[in-house]
Amino acid sequence: MTLHLPAFFNNRTHIRNLLYLTLWATMVLLNADDPKKHALVFDPLEISFSLSFWLAAWFEHAIVLTHLLNRQRLGWALLGSVGAMGGFILTRYLLEQVFYWHLFGFTNYDPDVSKLAYAWDNRFYAIYAIGLGLAFKVIEDWFVHQQERIELVSERNTAELAFLKSQVNPHFLFNTLNNIYSLAYTKSDDAPGAILKLSELMRYMLYDSNEHNGGTGRVPLSKEVDYLKNYVELEKLRVANANVLFSVEGNTDLFRIEPLLLVSFVENAFKHGDLTDPNQPLVLDLSVRNGRLRFDTLNKKMNRQTDSAGGIGLTNVKRRLALLYPDQHTLHVTNDQDSYACSLELSL
Repeated sequence: MTLHLPAFFNNRTHIRNLLYLTLWATMVLLNADDPKKHALVFDPLEISFSLSFWLAAWFEHAIVLTHLLNRQRLGWALLGSVGAMGGFILTRYLLEQVFYWHLFGFTNYDPDVSKLAYAWDNRFYAIYAIGLGLAFKVIEDWFVHQQERIELVSERNTAELAFLKSQVNPHFLFNTLNNIYSLAYTKSDDAPGAILKLSELMRYMLYDSNEHNGGTGRVPLSKEVDYLKNYVELEKLRVANANVLFSVEGNTDLFRIEPLLLVSFVENAFKHGDLTDPNQPLVLDLSVRNGRLRFDTLNKKMNRQTDSAGGIGLTNVKRRLALLYPDQHTLHVTNDQDSYACSLELSL
């Protein structure tokens, strides 16, 4: 599920400014709480100090480190840090020694304190403010880099999935078209049905499986099952006397699955299996129970050497399963001398 935040929170500058404003307000409120009087008592000196402190930290973070240091302006950045420290001292001095004196008649330090002594006494507070701005900058960059890394991995996985999904065996299409041509040439009654099945299969591959979330969403399991059935019927045109037992158990309308995920197992069986023995047919068993899918294939192995080119292949489907169903699936492959079996279980 994708979380859509308001536009304000997608702006790093807005978030940064809100952070410092919140910290200043929090510091003021915490120091204004008087448990004895059960009331908020605001101290002007606390307000002026925290305002000067967080302004200096914000300046170091937002201006010096973000705009100057990030642009490799090292000299200006060093001068800006010194300016941030001086800004803290000057702001506090003007508020507490000048403004408060004229408005309220009091100061924080002795009214006759020298400016040099005042600056020297506040140097450590200024360093703390600068250090806190630096710390927040480091934390912000860490979160930004983490987010960029997550987005990069997501984009890479999306691109990889799109590539894996696009690796449909062209041999299947060419062979099917040749078979349909032969049916049409001999005026077979099976030709129109074969063309319709091929049309449905191609529509699913090109459109239905890509209509959700830019091609990365899931489709109804019933559609995937219909696709597999059409695939089997078309492959049976290519493989003469193919014996296939395809069983489906459970309500496939209730669940969704990543499209074009199961066809690799069927393609693998048709390509490398001997399906002409009626005593050892290709067995395709799909069942849904308690939100889990199980898909089993079993076929007799072909004795002759088969072409290694073409086909999506189990390597492809294993990679897709790892990306789409991490820690949500198990796949067992049994490769005996005479038979080949795959068993996939995954949470829908």
